[in-house]
Amino acid sequence: MCKKALAKANLSARDIDCLGITNQRATCVVWDKKTGAPLYNAIVWQDSRTGARCNELNASEWGAKCKKKTGWTIATVYSSLSLEWMMKNVPGVKEKLENGEALFGTIDTWLIWNLTGGKTHATSFSNASVTGSLDLWNGEWYGEFLTYLGIPVSVYPKIIEDSGDFGATEIFGAPIPITGVIADQHAALYAQGCVKEGTAKLTNGTGSFLDVNIGETCFVVEGGTNTVIAWKIKGKTYYAMEGYAGVTGSAVQWLRDNMGIISSSAESEALARSVPDSGGIYFIPALTGLGAPYWEPFARGLVIGINRSTTKAHLCRAVLESIAYSVKDIIEDITASTGKKITDVSIDGGASQNNLLAQSLADILNVNINRPDSIEATSQGAAMMAGLFTGYYSETDFEGAVKSDSFTPKMSPESRGANYKLWKKAIERSKFWIE
Repeated sequence: MCKKALAKANLSARDIDCLGITNQRATCVVWDKKTGAPLYNAIVWQDSRTGARCNELNASEWGAKCKKKTGWTIATVYSSLSLEWMMKNVPGVKEKLENGEALFGTIDTWLIWNLTGGKTHATSFSNASVTGSLDLWNGEWYGEFLTYLGIPVSVYPKIIEDSGDFGATEIFGAPIPITGVIADQHAALYAQGCVKEGTAKLTNGTGSFLDVNIGETCFVVEGGTNTVIAWKIKGKTYYAMEGYAGVTGSAVQWLRDNMGIISSSAESEALARSVPDSGGIYFIPALTGLGAPYWEPFARGLVIGINRSTTKAHLCRAVLESIAYSVKDIIEDITASTGKKITDVSIDGGASQNNLLAQSLADILNVNINRPDSIEATSQGAAMMAGLFTGYYSETDFEGAVKSDSFTPKMSPESRGANYKLWKKAIERSKFWIE
C-alpha cells in the first residue's frame, strides 16, 4: 500500500521526510525472532477468551493493584492476559519466549520490527499504556504483575516517545526514518486539537472511544473509566481518561452483514430517519460483552421493547442511538469520578459521517458535538508525531488548524432523562447472559 501511495503521488522514497504509524491498540502477536514467523494468530482487542481469567484476577488482590498501577480495570483487552493465554494454550510459545527465541508486541511493534528488518523491537508510550502491562507511575513495564503471570519481561519491546526515533525502513528503495508511532485513539485526540486539559474527543469506528485530556498530572480514579498515556513528546508525558464501547460502528456492520437490513453502512441514516424515533425499542450492543464502565464480558446483545408495530427502521434507529447511549454511560462515569462536566466533544471516525448519529450524540449526551472537515484523525495524528520529531512540523503549525461543523442539543431534559432510565434498565437485563 505504501508503494501504491508513492506511485499515485508520483514520488520516490527519497522524497519522503519520515514515516508515522498508528494502529489498533492491544491487538497482539508473538513471533519467532529468527524467522519472523508468527507462532499463533494475532489476538484482537475485542477477543473475550480471557473473560474468566479477568473475573478471577479482579476478585483477588490484583484487581485493585492493577487498576492503581496500570490505570486499567482488568479486562479482556489486557494484552498481557492474551499473552498468558498463548503461553498456556499454544504449543511452543512458552518455551520459545523463555528461551529468548521469540518476541512479543502489539501491532505497532510488529510493523516496526518488519519495516526495519528486525533491527528495532519497540513500542510507543501511548500503545504501552493500553496493554495492561505498564506501570503508569514510572513508565516501565509492570514487572511484578508480569512475573505473577509467568511472563518474562524481556520479551516486551523497548518503550520510546510517541514522537521519537524508531529506526528506519529501507524497503522502499531509500532509507525512510520512522519517527512517529502513536495508538489510534491518542492520535485522534492530538489531531483533533485536544492538547489542553479538559478537552475531549470521541472516535466512532468499530467501537466508540471517548478520551479526555487530563494534562501532565497522572491520576487514577475508581469506577469503570481508565487512565492512559495520551502521548510523550520531548520528555513531557500527557495523560487522558478513557472509556470505550467495543461494539458501535460494528453494530451497524452487523445490521448490514448478518441481518441484511441495509446493503451499506451509509444506508443506515436514511432508514433510521424514515421513523421519528425508535418506537420504544432499545438495542444493547453487547455482541462481545460490555466495555466501559461495566466491563462485563459475559453480557450479550439485546433488543427489547419490540411490539407489533416494530419495523426494521425502528431497529436501525435503535442501533444508532445505542452508540450515543453507550457513550453517555462513559461520560456519566467520568463526571461522577472527577466532578467535572464535559460540555464539548469533537468526533471523528467513519461512523461520524452520519448526521443523525451526530445529532443523537448531541441530544443524548447533552453536549455540543464538533465534527471536523476531515474525520480521518488517526492517520493525521501519526503524521503530526512523525513530522514533529524531524522538524518537518512545529506545534504552532497545528494551532487553529481544525475546522468543524457543530451539532447542539435539541432534546428536552425530560425526554433525555426518561429515555436514559429505560436504557439503564435494558443494560441490566443484558448482563451475565452466558457463563
